[in-house]
Amino acid sequence: MTLSSAPPSADAGTARGPRPMVAARSARWGRRGAVAIVLGVAVTAGVLLPQSLDRGSREICGADALQAAAVDGLAHFAQWLSANHSAGYVGEVGWPSGPDAQRWNALADTWYSAADTLGLPVTAWSAARWPASYPMSVYRAGTGSTELDSRGPQAGIVEAHGSTRGYLRGVVLAGGSFGAADTNPAFGSLRPGRYGYDYSYESPASYQYLARRGVRLVRMAVAWERLQPVPGGPLDATAVSTLRRALDHAGRAGLRVIVDLHGYGAFAAGPGPGAGQARRLLLGSAGLPTGALADFWRRTVPAVAGLPAVIGYGLLNEPVTLAERGMAGARLWERASQQAVTAIRQAGGAGLVLVAGYGSTSPARWGSMHPRAWIQDPAGLVRYDAHAYFDADGSGHYAASYAEALRAAELAPPPACHRMSALAGTGGRPA
Repeated sequence: MTLSSAPPSADAGTARGPRPMVAARSARWGRRGAVAIVLGVAVTAGVLLPQSLDRGSREICGADALQAAAVDGLAHFAQWLSANHSAGYVGEVGWPSGPDAQRWNALADTWYSAADTLGLPVTAWSAARWPASYPMSVYRAGTGSTELDSRGPQAGIVEAHGSTRGYLRGVVLAGGSFGAADTNPAFGSLRPGRYGYDYSYESPASYQYLARRGVRLVRMAVAWERLQPVPGGPLDATAVSTLRRALDHAGRAGLRVIVDLHGYGAFAAGPGPGAGQARRLLLGSAGLPTGALADFWRRTVPAVAGLPAVIGYGLLNEPVTLAERGMAGARLWERASQQAVTAIRQAGGAGLVLVAGYGSTSPARWGSMHPRAWIQDPAGLVRYDAHAYFDADGSGHYAASYAEALRAAELAPPPACHRMSALAGTGGRPA
């Protein structure tokens, strides 16, 4: 399984409706939330190993301090990958439309140029049936439509930096996480919402539209509570069937899919302490031990086995709401994620496994809680997953204007330029 651009192969194994659906990042708009790099990857015994390469490099410079900060963050992530003999992926990158769209687009173009040089696979936030007012939509359904058929201003940048023979590019499909706990207090395993009303995957026509726009990779968001109503219990047969149908449609359009468990570390069980509220179980607690995440993947991997579109699994979107905090939370996540990777391999999952970091997933802060890579994977197909947003705190709120964010960046300006070389094979697969 691969994030390179060869044809997909089967695994061996990131509403519109009567009421708008709301995604797990319902507006990132309103949710919580300098050194040269010479990197490469050698394929040895089926394992991808970074190494220094004597190959042509490229200097990437920011036109202002905010652009330079974005490139500097990506350089930091690449340095961590190199130092830890690891490979990476940017599972989310997002920036807003609106009055400053041209300036944010210029920044994103510079950032993507750096990602191109490094050879990183990237999925942009996001595509879904967003309302027209949502400012972070790369693709959405137009007025009166139920299909993805309209482009946001971000789409031009995403399409200009598309897939190559070395890496895949695309978008996050957010619809499967709409109406979940971070936006709906009543959501839970007993109230998962109605498919096609509160949440949905995309239609065959939408996948075909994305393929025509040059999208090759999608990160498909799913909600834990919908697929497995009781931690440690069986999967919901209807939810699995619905997901398999969506994966099949995506594959028929020529897309490759990363199945993304789009949560933050809490499981919404029911009933909760208040009327209409679910009971929150935190990963690592007695009610949701770390083995529960491994159990979810042990059951889910065989459920999607044999579908050619599936090339990987995103363990957990942003694991920030855990039973422990600080460095204890980081160590808890390292244990939980290792157990989940082991479970995926034991279940026959031969694809990529995308592993986020605890706390901040920002490229600029990557490794602050994890100085060293921690996953042991016999398949050598783990990719560490960063999420890039260009506002001052990297949260994706974009509460400030571009000019305000630029002034903040100018208070401690990063290096204007970085010299970079390809992370050759970062998106590749074993020979």
